[in-house]
Formats: sequence, C-alpha cells, structure tokens
Amino acid sequence: MTLLLVVAALPWLLSIGLRFGSEHIDRRLNPQTAVVLFPLLSVVTAFAVLSSMAALAAVLLASGEIASVALGAGIAVWILWRILEVTQHVRRVAVGSSIASEFGAQARESGGVVLVETDMPDAFAVPSGGGAVVITTGLAQALSDNELRAVIEHEHAHLRHRHSFWIQMCEIATQFDPILQPIAARVRHAAERHADESAAAHSRPDTLSAIARIALLRAHVERGPRTLAGTGGDVVRRVRALSEPPPSRQDRRVFAAGVILILTFAVISVSLFDVVQDVIAPETGEAATAIFR
Repeated sequence: MTLLLVVAALPWLLSIGLRFGSEHIDRRLNPQTAVVLFPLLSVVTAFAVLSSMAALAAVLLASGEIASVALGAGIAVWILWRILEVTQHVRRVAVGSSIASEFGAQARESGGVVLVETDMPDAFAVPSGGGAVVITTGLAQALSDNELRAVIEHEHAHLRHRHSFWIQMCEIATQFDPILQPIAARVRHAAERHADESAAAHSRPDTLSAIARIALLRAHVERGPRTLAGTGGDVVRRVRALSEPPPSRQDRRVFAAGVILILTFAVISVSLFDVVQDVIAPETGEAATAIFR
C-alpha cells in the first residue's frame, strides 16, 4: 500500500511542478513548439492524475473497511464530478461550434473571409463549418490595406495550424486537473504568437502596427473571454516580440525533454490503471494490487 501511495502521489507532484515550472519552460520554447508541447504535457499529466485517483478509489473501495470505503467513495464522486465538468465543457464548445459554422458556409462563397456589418472592431477565426476568417466592418475601416492583410493572414494561420484543437485539448485537460489552469493561458498566448509570426513573415512592421492598433481600438470595449480574438494573449508581450527578430529554431534538447516527460507520465498512468484492473478483474492467481505490495 505504501508503494501505491508513493506512485499515486507522483502525478500530483508532476502536475504541481508543471504548473510552477511552466514559466521557465515557456521561456525555452518558441511559439510553434509551445502551442503543441504544452497541450500534450497537460493531457498526459491530467490522465496520470485521473489514473492516480481511480487507483486509490479502487483499492479503498475493495478494502472492506468502513473508513477506507467512505474515502474511496468520496474519491469516486470527485472523479465523476470532473468527468461531468469535461462533458459540460465539450457540450458548450460543440454548441458554439455549431452556431459559428454558419460563418464557414458563408466563407466558402466569399473566398474564406466573411465581412460582418458592425462598428465593433474585431477579427477572429472560426474553425467549424470548414473554417472562416471573420472581419468586422468597424475593424476593416480602421486599418490600412497592409494592416488588414496582416490581420487576415494572422487569422488564417490559426486555421492552418489548428490552434483551436490544441487550445481545447489543453482546456479539457485543465477540467480534469484544475492545477494546470495557468497552462491554458500560456497555450492561448503561444497560439497568438505563432499566428503573429506567420503574418510577420509577409510584413513584420504591418503585423506589429495592426496588433497595436487593434489593441487601442478595443481598449474601451468590454467583452467576455475569447479563444482566438484579434487581441488575444498578452498584447504587450506580442508587440514587444514583433519588435525583435523572429524566434530561432527550437533546440532539439527541449524536444527530447518533452518526450521523456510524456513517456514518464504514460508509464505512471499505465501502472496505476493496472491497479484498477487488478481490483476489478484480477488475473488468475494474482491478488488485487499485488504489484504494489
């Protein structure tokens, strides 16, 4: 049982380490790497945490002791609660995607870009319905032609690199493991930076100017959080980054470290789910949780 508790604690320790070490990790990643690596790390971490709780719940429920069974039942309720949170989150995303898919239908008839009549200065990418870039007339009229092209390329980059998929992957992981909440913000910022660099490949000054101008236009507008808004992420950091040379290619040692972490979480998860299997359906001649005795 002692070994089980030690192994079950590892995902939580790694989760805490990922949360508080994310800033240090982020400094070593270019945007293209960060927008993929952080979601992958978040998913395997959340899965390891879930397997940890499932293993503990299974062992405690099978112990037959009143106090242990009660604790196991409490953990099982927590797991069901987190699964319900994920289900509700996915449902909200699905509903939003269904509504936004109308833009995709319009974009197929207008070359991929949909112009919306409103004074609100905004631009965003809609991945559903085949994908669309939505620009408001309020924003189109406020930008120069070159700035507008930079904005459109920025939003196309969100679609081309499937940023919404990586962001939602991270968001779902944080529903399972709330400790990872700050990672989601880093992924959203990395997605914006990646899209900025895609636009900046055509014209860095125009991209910088467009982002700064949109931020000023939107400064007085109150709005709820958006996944892929024209002024998403930390705008000050984005403008500062665009005033510097493009990010260098990612160090291969960072990729190696990421793969090691992912494999570590995977091994822990498999070991812990083996405990659940031992409790529910132990193999012939093997006592439940024998692997951790």
